[in-house]
Amino acid sequence: MKLQFYETMEDKSKEYLTYLIDQIQPKFTESELKIFLEEFTNKPNKKSKSSKPLDDYVKIGDDIAKFADLSKLTIEQLKIFFQIFISRENNENMAVRWRFYQYIKYMLNLNKKSVKININSDQDRFLDFIIETTNKEIILVYCYNILELNDFNKIISKLNDFAKEQNLIPDRVIIAVNKSFRNIPIDVPIKVINKEILPELWIEWIEENHPFNKEDLLIVNNSEFKVAGFNFTSTDDLLNYVFKQSNGGQISIYKQLDFFTEISEDDPEVDLIWKGIMLK
Repeated sequence: MKLQFYETMEDKSKEYLTYLIDQIQPKFTESELKIFLEEFTNKPNKKSKSSKPLDDYVKIGDDIAKFADLSKLTIEQLKIFFQIFISRENNENMAVRWRFYQYIKYMLNLNKKSVKININSDQDRFLDFIIETTNKEIILVYCYNILELNDFNKIISKLNDFAKEQNLIPDRVIIAVNKSFRNIPIDVPIKVINKEILPELWIEWIEENHPFNKEDLLIVNNSEFKVAGFNFTSTDDLLNYVFKQSNGGQISIYKQLDFFTEISEDDPEVDLIWKGIMLK
């Protein structure tokens, strides 16, 4: 059995789905789970007529040590988690933004101080995250399914309106997408008020021949920690995560084939997929 699509799963029991969802890394905190479920059950805050644009943004992920209890999720909620983070068959804007949010937790060139997420339920919201770094940089992030040129131009126009209205000039602008047309001019600086910024396009890239599958268990060093293969779509993402989670030094990564879909064996086959040194 492969973890490709929810509907083709043989075992859709709550027990098995909860087990899989509990393997999602980085783990969801209590506040993250609350916002996630509100968004996907159509209960996010709606903008009132008197509210200001920045009222739609709330800090997320500050409760780092308070991991969410996933045992009380319903089958429908577990299905949503599975289709976004495991099979990745859901590529709607909201799915892309939550996968990007997971990624920024171990993004190497991002020393984040705070992350604010847009909880406005309006479908035409244009900005998903406001990130502040420890270097006092402001990063604005927009998440989209398929990015076309006219969508890109609308984003830039709205970013300018937002910057003027809030007197908030970003240092970086990231557009996170599932797919993008080739004519997006990411090598041309955009102008936000009076500042030129080179836009960054983050695409959900699935490496075709990466050395592990969704169903594999990935083991770091002598079982220093273990993580499910479905958390990563490329070797680079895996290495970034390991770099963040490990103490560095000599690193060996192994895979145990089909751990999450096959009956475990007494002497399972474990293969080395990466070995090197990580300097921290």
